Amino acid sequence: MNNNYQLNKVVVLSRHGIRTPLLNTLEFLSEVTPYSWLKWDHPFGYLTTRGGTLESYFGHYFSQWLENHHIKLSTDNSELFVYANSLQRTVATAQFFIAGAYAGQDIVIHHKYPIEKMDSIFDPSLRLDSAEFKQKVTEDINKADETESIFKNLAPSFELLSDILDYKQSNLYAKYQCELADIPTELYLKKDEEPALLGSLAIGASAADALLLQYYSGFPKEQIAWGKINSNEQWQQIINIRNQYVNLICQTKTLAKHAAAELITMIDNLMQQEHHKVNLLVGHDSNIASLLSALNFKHYQLPSQFETTPIGGKVIFQRFRHQISGQYFFKAEYVYPSFEQLHYGQALSLLNPPQHVQLELENATTNSDGFYNWTDFEKRLNVTQP
Repeated sequence: MNNNYQLNKVVVLSRHGIRTPLLNTLEFLSEVTPYSWLKWDHPFGYLTTRGGTLESYFGHYFSQWLENHHIKLSTDNSELFVYANSLQRTVATAQFFIAGAYAGQDIVIHHKYPIEKMDSIFDPSLRLDSAEFKQKVTEDINKADETESIFKNLAPSFELLSDILDYKQSNLYAKYQCELADIPTELYLKKDEEPALLGSLAIGASAADALLLQYYSGFPKEQIAWGKINSNEQWQQIINIRNQYVNLICQTKTLAKHAAAELITMIDNLMQQEHHKVNLLVGHDSNIASLLSALNFKHYQLPSQFETTPIGGKVIFQRFRHQISGQYFFKAEYVYPSFEQLHYGQALSLLNPPQHVQLELENATTNSDGFYNWTDFEKRLNVTQP
């Protein structure tokens, strides 16, 4: 830690913790395999008890991390602001995280609506319906696939997932009579609904997500993926499908700027006001993916993880004041539990910390101490809605 720089403002954007599979994927999941899926003891899309426990560990670690950076909050907690999307898994994540960080203290978890109503700040649903907008989105996705050969490169992943699911014996195979990867893909863009890539990619991403949640939830090994995943290499393969779905639907530029517009405005406002030193926002992987793309961060690698937007992961935007010059500087880190820390339910602490990866900005350079000028980040917060 460089003592010439004092951390004086933090905005954390967190993905919720471990949840059950989503209700809107049930149709995919029941049709794509002849096997029975594991039963959960929480409603679909809810933060689990294990997810809550791991978030409390993360909160404990975060309070220690703040103290190491010489941020000690006032006794009335007026310097802390917590805001979550109005869904059970996001509000509960905030509650458990704050309980781990500041147990026994009366801290308000702000959310806009009654539970299970989406807040527009975190909602990726489309607010535009023009032909021009849809054309831009289509061009972005086609360009991304042409540049990165996404569907071609995913062929081995779909083959492995098909074997794990025994897809050839499923109702979906009976319907389409083709390989899992060859189920027709359709870009779904409808105002007031979330954008989607229906077909093979959505089905594969949903199945990969459900299997991954089994692993994170610590089910017995022989029950996870019906005992058919035996290596990290196999996990990487099937999670690649999910990562690419997030990439195309959340990170292509037109959709990213559209989805992240309100969130960027909120972060800008939080950075400008002085009374909250520490701010926690709890949303979804789509929020992190679209925000990082809209603000022109470089592509990144997350060691010890296979997800590009890991469950329970947090992007920490940090403003530092240089003690000598008085100038402000910026740093952003992706802080997240490793694949194994999640699976084994490990307590996080300074002795067993989560992973830290410093995020880099496009078209900006750091100084010799590894910090960006504050203005390099601040001007990105003026991204306009497409």
